[in-house]
Amino acid sequence: MIVRDFESVPAKLLYEFAPYLLDPAERLLLRHGEPVPLTPKACDTLRVLVENCGRTVEKDELLKEVWPGTFVEEGNLTVTIFMLRKALGEGKSEPKFIQTVPRRGYRFIAPVTEVPSPAPRASRPGSTAQQQAGDEAERVSVAVLPLMNLNADASAEYLSDGITESIINTLSQLPALRVLARSTVFRYKNLDIDPISVGREMNVRAVLTGRLIQLEDRLIIRTELVDTTNGCQMWGAQYDRQTSDLLSVQEEISRQISEKLRTKLSGAEEERLAKRPTTSTEAYQTYLKGRYHWNKRRQEGIEKGIEYFGQAIALDPNYALAYAGLADSYALLGAVEYAALPPVEAMQRAREATLKALEIDDTLAEAHASLAYVHIFDWNWTEAERAYRRSIELNPSYATAHHWYAHYLTAMGRQTEAVIRMQRALELDPLSLPVNSGMGWHYYLTRQYDEAIHEYRKTLELSENFYMAHFLVGMALEQVGRFDEALASYERAIALSGASPAMLAAPGHAYALSGRREEARAVLASLHALAARQFVSPYHVAVIHAALGETDQAFDWLSRACDVQSEALIWFAVDPMLDALRPDPRFARIMARIGLDF
Repeated sequence: MIVRDFESVPAKLLYEFAPYLLDPAERLLLRHGEPVPLTPKACDTLRVLVENCGRTVEKDELLKEVWPGTFVEEGNLTVTIFMLRKALGEGKSEPKFIQTVPRRGYRFIAPVTEVPSPAPRASRPGSTAQQQAGDEAERVSVAVLPLMNLNADASAEYLSDGITESIINTLSQLPALRVLARSTVFRYKNLDIDPISVGREMNVRAVLTGRLIQLEDRLIIRTELVDTTNGCQMWGAQYDRQTSDLLSVQEEISRQISEKLRTKLSGAEEERLAKRPTTSTEAYQTYLKGRYHWNKRRQEGIEKGIEYFGQAIALDPNYALAYAGLADSYALLGAVEYAALPPVEAMQRAREATLKALEIDDTLAEAHASLAYVHIFDWNWTEAERAYRRSIELNPSYATAHHWYAHYLTAMGRQTEAVIRMQRALELDPLSLPVNSGMGWHYYLTRQYDEAIHEYRKTLELSENFYMAHFLVGMALEQVGRFDEALASYERAIALSGASPAMLAAPGHAYALSGRREEARAVLASLHALAARQFVSPYHVAVIHAALGETDQAFDWLSRACDVQSEALIWFAVDPMLDALRPDPRFARIMARIGLDF
């Protein structure tokens, strides 16, 4: 129930709960006096729940109250509740504030006190220059929703997806715009949604929607730019062009969006909008097919992407983006998630492709981020940071660069900087599964295990089938002694991942820590057998021996991990699984070997 600490209710009410103060009129949530980032609709949803504290608010009631006079899907409410829980620092499974009532709605369960506003304010609390800059950024923010493919033949899907991604990439290079990342907007693909509601939920000024149909060698594209503040159309156009004009159509759409958002472009930014990645339409379409398969993030899709990127390069040997696509593909195939190639082989191929991309065009933000990853693999930490900073300088809206740089900073022990970068990545890509789980990874590596578990649980609310979140929450559960839950999470990760070596190794560490030594040794035996057929990182074997208390074997396998430059060594200085080994002088020697002796 709500407690009132005054006799007469003032015209303006504030609501206080735990460390939070909600000002509904200003759409402002404060935590210990500091503003908490919330979209307008999330703030409105919180207001309705708080005003009805202790009572179940039905989903239909929330939809009518928060989105009056507008038809929106229940999915909009689900996303809003997810973002609200994230801002309040809680998960669905362990609610402190918002409780889910299955098949009905939501209930606010924390005690709430109504307090009067002290006095009318000319500006809201926290309205500093930084806040005003944030308001300015909101004025020129945009979400490019996936173009709808109207062809009955799904083979044209790569075109609608590729054109969308290309427009996002072009606009995101303009510093005056905040452009939502691909992985966030593509969560709305093929959903019957209200773009204005989506735009308001994502806290953007404008939303671009469009439809595409391919008729033999003709492309018909209809686009509409809508102002989310008033629901009015800012601009709309229809293009009926030859397929060979595809690049010019994308350029024109990007320019129109920039103009309608009143973004003043510098000469260099004008050049960026006009710059074409290739002069060959055939090479461009082949590249789009490669990205279409790569974005599926399955091994077979990545391998198919490599095939198409190679074909695009054959058609245009100076196609820098296609080389960047190759670099991304080989880096993933050598990463712990896939382990499809030995790391040395994978990263050598990624290195060659990255350097070729930058030789052709050194202004590609994506290529500089890939180069940073190569430098990390080489344990060249200084050059890695320089490349991340250059990537972000070239494209401030490139969420992946902020995300990867945050992980680099965590590995370097620079935790405050890491959190700032991760928060920036979340602002740009709020519905990305890897970015959301990235904050949990930061908490895990800094021994904040409860917070890590909360973050992973919230990520799984977005997608129950995201195997990496199951894997990572298992690691955090281990550290707080919840071994049965950790093993259940690992089982789910193994099933969803197709049994990659990293997933198969994970239960061995949990068995060892919980005293089930024979089962841990059985996992070790299975890893040795698997290593005869594919690459298995020695690091996975090392951490199981460490958990068994077999220090000499652990260091032997860590030395082997250094020999093959195992990707997991990136986290060597901060990995909790190695804490028992840190007092040993051999630990410091490995730190020095990989350049992490800070």
